[in-house]
Amino acid sequence: MEMWFTQLVGGVACLVGISAFWQKDDLRFRYQMMAFCLVMSVHFALMGAVVAATGVAINGVRSFASAKTRSRIVMWFFIALMWAMTVSNISHFFELMAVVGSTVATWALFTLNGIVLRSLILFNSSCWLAHNLWLGSIGGTIVESAFIITNILTIYRLYSSQQNTQSPSQVS
Repeated sequence: MEMWFTQLVGGVACLVGISAFWQKDDLRFRYQMMAFCLVMSVHFALMGAVVAATGVAINGVRSFASAKTRSRIVMWFFIALMWAMTVSNISHFFELMAVVGSTVATWALFTLNGIVLRSLILFNSSCWLAHNLWLGSIGGTIVESAFIITNILTIYRLYSSQQNTQSPSQVS
């Protein structure tokens, strides 16, 4: 497959992913993350990155499931699936970082909301950024960098919204 097409797929994933991080609504965030993960999985598969393609595909299904249920059983299923499907293919520390980041994100999506959720997603993005830099994925590097920036801005917006809803006697 032509590299320009592979990078184009990564660019489409980037646009879908950035729009997800601008969402203040957790449900919309999860659905858009699902779409991002599925497109990004194709990008990684085209690059020949088996661990990344598998992990991000699982993350896409996980994002959908986390929008439907908060079941700890489902959460642990996705964590176990992630490790079972990727660990035998891990050949470098940076691939392991992506799996660890995804594990933390899985826990966060099933147990948390708001600022804390997005803070752990920020950790996940940092792990994937390091992975994508190592892999040489231009689209992946750009998207994770953009995720970090937009996620920080969204965390700030959520924090500001919380501060604005408190009464003057609560803010001191």
